Amino acid sequence: MKKILLLFLPFLVFGCAKKEVKIPTLAEKGVQEIQNHSQVWMFFEVKNNDTIANVNRKNTISTTHWIYNIDKRLPLKTIIPDIIRLQDKHANSMHSEKGMLDYFSYSDTISKRLSFLEFDGVTFKIDGFLSSKYTENNADYINYHNVHLVFNQNSVWINGAKTDRLNFKNELSALLKLYDEDKQTMLHLNFNRNLLYGDYLFYRTIIENIIGEKILINQIEFIYNKNKD
Repeated sequence: MKKILLLFLPFLVFGCAKKEVKIPTLAEKGVQEIQNHSQVWMFFEVKNNDTIANVNRKNTISTTHWIYNIDKRLPLKTIIPDIIRLQDKHANSMHSEKGMLDYFSYSDTISKRLSFLEFDGVTFKIDGFLSSKYTENNADYINYHNVHLVFNQNSVWINGAKTDRLNFKNELSALLKLYDEDKQTMLHLNFNRNLLYGDYLFYRTIIENIIGEKILINQIEFIYNKNKD
């Protein structure tokens, strides 16, 4: 049974070719030990003036957990299609095994260890809709306090109120404390397709660490292509 080595590094090195992946460095705790795993690598490359993700999953095994080591400089639009494809491969191949999960890797500056964020079961919706449109008049969401979060390169919107990266955590925490406990709160996450993966994981780890038992995260994540600055 394989156990991942717990180190604090700003980058990970792949194989004999010594290719580097600059993983996100974040001040948020996550899962810190995963046994029985194999790894997916997404390298940052520039080709014909375009940023592309060079994906390597040659050593992945369907009967293990999958750890995604993704370069923080890659925009979501270059990695989400590959992630969707790999999620399906991991979950639905002939040799897939129930209970084997998908994780993103990052360096945690608090514990000084390599950490992981589980995203198993997340569905990335890439047809351009925002969650506010998707949930409108949808009976599945009528019994929740619905909070819509929209993330751009230069701004964040919380239920239509503008904030920024620096103040996001405090403002979201303050808002969540205002809701009555008569029903659960659900967060709906919307990410601009041009947002860098490092920024995406910055927000996702914050959200994961401030939610409580009464707060859910919609398993659908909306990847959109229009700016809201």
